Amino acid sequence: AVTADIHYGVGNNQHIVKNLAKRIIKTRADVLILAGDTFHFQQQLLIDCLHLFDAFEGDKLFVAGNHDLWTNDGNSLTLYKNLLPKVVKQCGFHYLDQKPFIKGKVGFVGNIGWYDCSFKDPSLPIPESYYLDKRWPNVVTWNDGRYVHLGMSDIAFTKKVNNKLKHHLTAVSQHVNMIICAFHHVPFAELLRTRHTSMDKFLTAFSGSKEAGEIIKSFPKVKYVFSGHTHQKKRALINGI
Repeated sequence: AVTADIHYGVGNNQHIVKNLAKRIIKTRADVLILAGDTFHFQQQLLIDCLHLFDAFEGDKLFVAGNHDLWTNDGNSLTLYKNLLPKVVKQCGFHYLDQKPFIKGKVGFVGNIGWYDCSFKDPSLPIPESYYLDKRWPNVVTWNDGRYVHLGMSDIAFTKKVNNKLKHHLTAVSQHVNMIICAFHHVPFAELLRTRHTSMDKFLTAFSGSKEAGEIIKSFPKVKYVFSGHTHQKKRALINGI
C-alpha cells in the first residue's frame, strides 16, 4: 500500500486522514509506504499521524517530503538527517532515506528526491533568477524558498540524494530479485503534473530530477517506482518499469 502527500493537519483534514488510515489497515497489505509530505512545522502532527497506523501489521516505510523539511527558524538538513529518522523510528516506521529495506527477495529503495530545475519548461520565457528565488513576482511563490533551509543549493542537495540513491540501489541489487523504489519528488517526466497554465509550467521546475530517473533505469531489478508531490494521479510504463 502506497500513499503520499497526506499533509496531516493542514486544513483540519485529520478526519480524512484517519479514515484513510483505517482503509489502509483493512487492506492487510504486507508493506506500507508513506511517500512524503506527511506534515509540516509541528512535530506532534507527524507523531499523531504515524500513530494512526499502529494497527497496521505489515512493515511500515517512510520517505521524507519537502514539506517535512519546513521550518521557520531551524535547519532543514538537521530535520532530514537527525530529527525525522528518530521520530519515525519511535513510531514504528523504517526511514527509507537513511537505509534501504529488504523483505524476502524484494528490496525497497528510495528517498526524498529533490529538484534541480531539469524539468523546467524551456518554452517559458522566465528569467533564471525567478527559479533561483523560487518566486515569479506578482504571480506565484514556491514556499520552499521561505521555509526550507538546507545550507546548500538545490542542485547540490539533489546531487547528494541522487548519489545516495545510486549507492543504495547498488547495495540492494546484490541481495534481491526485484526492487521497488519510492520517492517524494518525481523522477520521470511522464509522471509530471499535467500543465494547464503558465504558473503550472513555472512550478514544474520544482517537481524533481531527470538524473534520478536515469539512475533508476540503469538498475534492471527495479520493477516499480512510486512518487508523490504533484497531487495528481499518473501511471506510466518506462523501460519495463
